[in-house]
Amino acid sequence: MRNQVVPNRLSQTGNGMRGVSPFTGFPQLANRYFSDFDRAMERFFNNPWQLQQDKFDANWRWGVEVEDKENMVVVQAEAPGFEAGDFDIQVHDGNLSIKACRKQETKKDQETSKTECTYSYSAGLPAGIEQDKIEASYKNGILTIQLPKSPAAKALKIAVKKS
Repeated sequence: MRNQVVPNRLSQTGNGMRGVSPFTGFPQLANRYFSDFDRAMERFFNNPWQLQQDKFDANWRWGVEVEDKENMVVVQAEAPGFEAGDFDIQVHDGNLSIKACRKQETKKDQETSKTECTYSYSAGLPAGIEQDKIEASYKNGILTIQLPKSPAAKALKIAVKKS
């Protein structure tokens, strides 16, 4: 059986003007959406907790929690995919500065490409932090910075007398 060209009924209107079907291009659009969704699901289920290895996410931001305890301030930053040596942590003029640099080298055939991306975060600190006793550790994608308070900076509890 031979294919025949059949005119679209919507192409002719009563006034002689040609119309366009609202479904023109829909199959291609649906296929594109489904293939994009399939790729996203494949990436998620193959590597759910790690940042993409093939490119850096320029929109990534630190997930930071600051807890003011009695003896110290504890800063925890979510930073998956880094190594402990990737961090540069500094305290200067009452500000905490965290920088992390991620480098990646990709080899494809005979071409080598290098990518470097730097992320940073800074925040003001309360007065009375003992800078020489600050400690930082990195474990399971969480950077923890412990900033001990000096005795003068610790909160003083004031008793309220009954009058």
